[in-house]
Amino acid sequence: MTSRSESLDVDRSDPTPVQERERGFYNAYSQLRRFDAVDFGPILGRERRPWNSYWETFRLVQQRFRPGMRLLDFGCGWGVNTIVYARIGYQVDGFDIAEGNVEAAREIAERYDLSERVTIARQAAERLNYPDKSFDVVAGIDILHHVNVPAAIAECRRVLKPGGLAVFREPLRNRFFDGVRNTRLVRRLLSNEPSLDRHITDDEHKLGPDELAAIRRAFPTTTVHRFQVLSRAAALWKSSEMAWEKFDYALRRVPGYLQLAGGAVIEVHKEG
Repeated sequence: MTSRSESLDVDRSDPTPVQERERGFYNAYSQLRRFDAVDFGPILGRERRPWNSYWETFRLVQQRFRPGMRLLDFGCGWGVNTIVYARIGYQVDGFDIAEGNVEAAREIAERYDLSERVTIARQAAERLNYPDKSFDVVAGIDILHHVNVPAAIAECRRVLKPGGLAVFREPLRNRFFDGVRNTRLVRRLLSNEPSLDRHITDDEHKLGPDELAAIRRAFPTTTVHRFQVLSRAAALWKSSEMAWEKFDYALRRVPGYLQLAGGAVIEVHKEG
């Protein structure tokens, strides 16, 4: 008998060169991360971190939950976020283009005794094999900057139910900070060349105005919550990122400050 995961593991067309490179990278990268522990702090503890874009993503997803809801982990990677959504109570489908990530995500679901609530399949974001209007919630963390955004967002809209919510946490391109980041001196101090160790692929690209416009065309009701201005300096000076994030949060109402942001939580709603 064919399992549901196996029935969903169907590519509709040949992969593009970018998809093949991403698949190869994550088949290797998944071997480094497949035994990661899952952090349930964002959903189980009393602590709240409104200054942290990842915690804010989980907060929005948890806030939306009602019993019986289905969630799509959009580009699930090696599965650590999938397990958090399942622990909230969602029935979760996750997909990834790399079979290594798919295997790792299935293993993590078994390790945390959540396999009955989780289905993982190998698919590409630009051509999903789920029926129309399948999911109450779509959640993606650091996925859109690896894919063709207009095609992936069109698929997100297709599989999301009317009245549904989609939330994406993504890096943003900023002309000033990325200009400084790509100077020879800074690149010597903190390389941004493709690397398994630094989790940087050949084809990833931060979201800019064109990508945000594509999202707004698909979902006119779009809110971009901006994060990470000076907190990006934490990696350069090996300092506490949380302290910098709190500083950014304190300055969020200064006019123009968040226009320099390097990260965002993108919240979209599909009309009912």
